[in-house]
Amino acid sequence: MALKKLKIVGYEDKAFSIETGNSFTMMVNPASYDEKKGIRYSKDEAIDGGNTPTYQGYQDETMTIDFMIDATGVLTKPGDSNFGKTIPEMVAKIEKTVYVYVGDAHEPPYLQVEWGTLHFQGRMKDMNVKSVMFTPDGLPIRAKVTMNLVKYMDEATQQRLKNKSSPDLSHLVTVKAGDTLPGLCLRIYKSAVYCTDVAYINGLNGFRRLEPGIQLLFPPLKNE
Repeated sequence: MALKKLKIVGYEDKAFSIETGNSFTMMVNPASYDEKKGIRYSKDEAIDGGNTPTYQGYQDETMTIDFMIDATGVLTKPGDSNFGKTIPEMVAKIEKTVYVYVGDAHEPPYLQVEWGTLHFQGRMKDMNVKSVMFTPDGLPIRAKVTMNLVKYMDEATQQRLKNKSSPDLSHLVTVKAGDTLPGLCLRIYKSAVYCTDVAYINGLNGFRRLEPGIQLLFPPLKNE
């Protein structure tokens, strides 16, 4: 069975339905790749001098891929022109796939990374090409490429993640004086019908009077 190599394909549209006709397949697969997720917080200073991290939203998900390109002939088969013959030609091919404006859109392409079970859709954030081997007259013949991609997410999903009141997300709420479970359910789910479910999940015997300071979990709930 032939070794499957990581491939990056360019697309014109955010639905990933129209290919640009440009793609790049690695000469050798990366030894590893990094995926990063994060949450943004602001620090609200409390009266006692402490800091309380307050949720603001999700950071962009990113992927970093390190790979080699080589013009010595060691990593390619004789007659294989897919990568180009020189490092500048190879870099130009990569840039045409991930960096150069697409048609009349005047914006860079959407990208899909394909490798085994890996399926990442996004756009390039930045790319660094570091030449690491040269001919006696100074021409680069091997280089290391580090590519940083930002994950693409459709607008509906972005808004759902940014909206702290979304019923599709779990919430951990600290009860304040005067809070009631029906009132909290109405705020989070836009309906008080989930009171019994939330009470059961949090081990509450009643829900009309809640002790200030306790924390309650409000998971995603939907009517069946």
